[in-house]
Amino acid sequence: MGSSRKRIAETNVTDKCPKRSKLYQSDAILSPPLTVTVRGRTFEPTPVFDTFWRFAAERHAITEKRLKGLPAPWTDDPILQTYPFCNTYRVLDRVSQYLVAEVIEKGSQDPTELVFRILLFNTFTSIKTYETLRGAITPFTWSTYERAEYEGVLRRLYDDKVPLYTGAFQKPAPSLGFVENFMNHLVLMEVLMKKLPMRCTEAEYVADIFEWLCTFKSMGDFTAYQLVLNLSYSSVLNFSDYDFVVVGLGSRRGLQRCFKGQIPHACEIDIIRWMQLTQSDHFSRLKLEFNGLGPKARPIMLCDIEHTLCEIDKYMRKIGTPPRRPFHSSGALPKMRLPKAWTLPARQSLRIKCPKEAKVEFIEKFVVSSIQSHREVEGEREFLVYWEGYSSDDASWEPEDMLADDAPNAIKEYWKRVRAC
Repeated sequence: MGSSRKRIAETNVTDKCPKRSKLYQSDAILSPPLTVTVRGRTFEPTPVFDTFWRFAAERHAITEKRLKGLPAPWTDDPILQTYPFCNTYRVLDRVSQYLVAEVIEKGSQDPTELVFRILLFNTFTSIKTYETLRGAITPFTWSTYERAEYEGVLRRLYDDKVPLYTGAFQKPAPSLGFVENFMNHLVLMEVLMKKLPMRCTEAEYVADIFEWLCTFKSMGDFTAYQLVLNLSYSSVLNFSDYDFVVVGLGSRRGLQRCFKGQIPHACEIDIIRWMQLTQSDHFSRLKLEFNGLGPKARPIMLCDIEHTLCEIDKYMRKIGTPPRRPFHSSGALPKMRLPKAWTLPARQSLRIKCPKEAKVEFIEKFVVSSIQSHREVEGEREFLVYWEGYSSDDASWEPEDMLADDAPNAIKEYWKRVRAC
């Protein structure tokens, strides 16, 4: 069932509506460096590659203007005016800022207690759920943890039909003896807490933590990597931000848009590392003003490159869509909070674990296994897609227009099941 989906760079995506973007130029002539060579393969950028850097600079400039309290509009790009996009720096997104200020910095700084709070928040990734738990349970610590207390609060929310999870991405739950996902997740958190604090302390490489997390059912690459990043905002996981990155499905699509031809899986991380190391060259040659993050002008790190590649894929998909009402922000931004742990000396040492790369290069294909749900986001329909050969953790929300072209039969079968219920 489904249709093969090759992630191919769409260099003519704006032909339908060329004035919809101020950042993308389909006829742009790339200035040097024109190619990148990794693992004996040479890749030539598409015009989307330069759009990536323009997007990164413009999206960060929007955040800087908002932090200064300047009034809208903060950009003259129609797409950035119309649709919401994540920040260039992952740490500046609303949930990450809450994690730093309210989860990590508030409460005991004992490593075990830090891991507990981060893991609990990460389990639901919902500010409202975390604040409800914190407000109802005293003391709010792992040393006094009793499952019944947390179950009681979560069950009341569940019975009142209050969403326990964020709507940003799907969180599959392991089967640990309960009917409800939230209870299975609570038990999984207890299991992880038995060894995760010690694992963080003893790990030689940050990749060790990621690989260990992936051994648990329902902890696929995406979920494990997000937890590792959240832990890295605290002092319990002291590794350089140059050490490790995991490429998600959305980021893979964005990376494919940036280069001609197909990119083998084994080359993706090398290209992202090259992009991170050469970012100042690209901002310079494109005459883009980019101030970096914070008083020390922190550059875009590996996780931010990966994060923004996913956003550039979304940006390019929006270019051909009809105009709509401008997106309205949630209001003034609070003071920026950067992780205090970033200043620790241990963060200055580079520790890259030799990755287990695929010995045979292959062209990645994505085949729809099934569609399980749908939703409306900013007036557009999206479907929850499960992919053949990937775990449920890799399920992703995909726009209807793209699936209509790639997997129309999967959509028909989904609606047939929905109507039969």
